[in-house]
Amino acid sequence: MTNVYRAYIYILASFMALLCASPLWAQKNNKPKKSHKTEIIIDLQPDPVARKSRPDRHPQPLEQPALSGSSGRGTFVGEHMHGIDVSHYQGRINWDEVARDSRVGYVYLKATEGVNNTDDTYRYNFNECKRVGLKVGSYLFFRPHLSARAQFDLFVSTVDTKKQDLLPLVDAEAIKGVSDGVFQARLLELCELLEKEYGKKPVIYTGKNFYNKHIYGNSRLRAYKFFIAAYAFEEPSLYGDNDYVLWQYSATGSVRGIRGNVDMSRFVGRHTLREILY
Repeated sequence: MTNVYRAYIYILASFMALLCASPLWAQKNNKPKKSHKTEIIIDLQPDPVARKSRPDRHPQPLEQPALSGSSGRGTFVGEHMHGIDVSHYQGRINWDEVARDSRVGYVYLKATEGVNNTDDTYRYNFNECKRVGLKVGSYLFFRPHLSARAQFDLFVSTVDTKKQDLLPLVDAEAIKGVSDGVFQARLLELCELLEKEYGKKPVIYTGKNFYNKHIYGNSRLRAYKFFIAAYAFEEPSLYGDNDYVLWQYSATGSVRGIRGNVDMSRFVGRHTLREILY
């Protein structure tokens, strides 16, 4: 009887061990573990050059429009010169190929952003544009929550003003939590510093909606030449029917020598390259 009893105990213990190790037993007796959600991180810097003026973006990205058509506002006319603006987002550019693209008559290059961010492709791109004979200018991405003087200092320490073909361009499309009054005052201060340095007023780049909301109300800012971004099929209209020189009509253009999308723009109305030459 002793051996039988021991065998019975051994079998019962083995059965209990198998039951405890089973997934059903673990699911029933273990406390459920808390799930950990993956945090979504949105990249907010540096500036999204190829995604400018999101509120003005057309529901569907536009490709390069036809370069011919009837004259008049809202149509594409052959004599309107087209151009591009680029930064490190476009990577290494083959400027010999770009120069062979008949649609590119001028180029704006990102030089700086804020008070301590220099575009690491700027010097290469600038020298290459000069080498292949493209009309080239430089722009800074304006951060209104930072010192206008410090942003100006970084820009002029990066850009050789004597070698520019085009007027400087101020990219003003972000508020960064400051009031319209602060935004306008610092933008004016920056533009006046650039005007003193160059001897000519800079051009201001912004989105159509941004202009109407944050710039239109300031008569001193309206005195500048504007480069307006609005990704639509027709030239945008500004409050007060205010005039502007350049229209960025697409962020999904395709140009020889550049891999991926590139911002495309053109002159509007009777405006020509001569107006932004330095």
